[in-house]
Formats: sequence, C-alpha cells, structure tokens
Amino acid sequence: MSLSPKELVDEAINRGKVKAGYSLLTMSVLGNMAGIFIGLAGVAMIRTMGTMPKEWGTFVNFIGALVFPIGLICLLLVGGELVTGNMLSVTMALYAKEISKLQWCRNMLVVTIANFVGAVGVAVFFGYFSHALQGDFAARTIAVAQGRVIDTPMEAFLSGIACNVLVCTGVYMNMAAKDFIGKIVGTLLPVAAFVIAGYQHVVANMFLVMAGILAGGVTWTQYLENLFFVWIGNFVGGGLLLAGMYYLAFKVGMKETAPTVEKLEKADPSSIIVEKKLY
Repeated sequence: MSLSPKELVDEAINRGKVKAGYSLLTMSVLGNMAGIFIGLAGVAMIRTMGTMPKEWGTFVNFIGALVFPIGLICLLLVGGELVTGNMLSVTMALYAKEISKLQWCRNMLVVTIANFVGAVGVAVFFGYFSHALQGDFAARTIAVAQGRVIDTPMEAFLSGIACNVLVCTGVYMNMAAKDFIGKIVGTLLPVAAFVIAGYQHVVANMFLVMAGILAGGVTWTQYLENLFFVWIGNFVGGGLLLAGMYYLAFKVGMKETAPTVEKLEKADPSSIIVEKKLY
C-alpha cells in the first residue's frame, strides 16, 4: 500500500509545516545527524570504489551508487533534517500558505548550516584523522572531490537541478511507502541514479569536497563556489521544479476544476466515477 499522488502532496505539505515549526535545537540536532549520515555514506562509497581499477569504467560508479543511498535511507528512517529534502516539503508548505516566508528562510538557513557542520565533522574526524580516507584511498578521495569542482558555475547549477529532482523524488517515494522495504527501495533507486549520472548534491559535496581539501587536492575557493551554485541548483530542482509542479497540478489545477466536478456529480454521478478512481 502507498499514498496516491494527490495524497502525497497533502502529506508533503503537512510534513513541511511540522519541519518549519521545529525548535532551533531540534532543527540543529537533526540537521547535524543528516550531515553525519550523508558523510558516513560518502566514506563508505569512497572506500568501496577506492582501489577498483580504472579499466572497470562506469561500473565503479555503479557500485558506489548502490552504497551512497544508505545515508539518505538512514536519516529518513531514524530521523534527520536534510536541506535538499526540505526544499521539497517545506517549500510546498510555503506554497500552501501553511508557513511564513520567515519560517521558510529560518529552516533553510539553520538546516544548511547544521548539515555543513555534520558533513564536515565526518570529513575531518572520520575521514582524515581516522585515516579512513588516507593511504590507498587518498587518490580516490581526491579524484571524487576534483570531479565535483571541475564543473563551471553554470554546469554545477544545472547539475544541481537534475540532482535534486532525483533526490526529492526519493524523499517523496519514501513518504508514499507505508512499509519498511518500500521506503528503502523507493529511496535507493532515484538516489543511485543521481550518483551514477554524476549530478551534484550540496550536502554530499560538503563532505566530498572537504575530504578532497584535507587530502590536498582541492582549494577552499573551489569548495565555496561549488557549494553556492549547487545549493541554488538543488533549490530550483527540488523547490521550484518538483514541489512547484506537483503543487500546481494537484492543489491549484484540481481546485480550479472542483466546481465543475460538483456540478457533474449532481447531474450524473456516474459520469465522474472514472475520474475519481484515478486518485
């Protein structure tokens, strides 16, 4: 069993309203945990891909793509505030006028900072000082980080859009599923797709590029520029494109047709049975 597309929009709005109402402490703690989960998944991905030969080509990315979604799965199941996911639900709550613009800005700012602290903390303590990403894995760490910052600002922006369409689809499918396995599979597939495609995710980059800086392969200027353009792209993909389109379709479009449906029901209830079953 799962929620229908129309029910899913209402669920996203309700969740966004709740998220925007969290205390500063709750937002910060859950935002930190999300950054930690994403960072640890990044460590696992690099370690998995680490010593694979170049001759394996994109198969190496495929294997890494099956590992990285563990981070999002964990935070969605046990609790975490990820700014890219909130770009969907909290923005949809803003569209529905369930929260104020100030609440939206507060959530985006606090969760972004908290994600950054968590992800960078993993890079420093569990990647660098633990030596998990040193030695044989240093070259892969640098290669992955350089692959993030090699894009031009426009490329990073567009990549960020595509990435968060997929990531928010994973978050959305997690909301839709009502059972444990359904939530895992619904999250795994879209997130694996963005990793395989090489699209850019701001929180993943908070960890991956920082790990590259610590390994000596990336500069701070490249890091900050990348995070800025990828954040904007992620917002366009999750907040304007995905959240905007589904809100437009199911809340604005269906609201406009509601009077017509009511008239048809009074005239001939059987004439709209098919339409009702669609939702």
